[in-house]
Amino acid sequence: MVLQETEDTVENKDDHFFDYFNDKQCEYIRQVLNDEIIEEHRLKPLGQHSEPLARVLAYCRRIPMNQQLALKHDRKSDTYMIICLSGKRGVAPTVVDTETFQTLNEAYHGLFLKQISTILEA
Repeated sequence: MVLQETEDTVENKDDHFFDYFNDKQCEYIRQVLNDEIIEEHRLKPLGQHSEPLARVLAYCRRIPMNQQLALKHDRKSDTYMIICLSGKRGVAPTVVDTETFQTLNEAYHGLFLKQISTILEA
């Protein structure tokens, strides 16, 4: 007797693999994350990075939309703040905290620090 896989079974396998892959990525990030990588990002938040930093940033871009962090620019005060996207059309993002950043590079680095703290807590 041959069992045929249903679409539901395939989706469960996809979810299982994604969870496994995600766990391995977090494990790698915890191993390579150090003060040098954080300082590298602070000095140059955009552009070409070392392989460990590039992999950390790639992981941050792959997380589900409802867990993604982004920057919001306040034109009145010309500052930036960190927001969390809802992942749902028509649902506004929420402000993560009240900390503001004066420059875009400072904001990128603050966002990076917030993302890695979330990874380390998991």
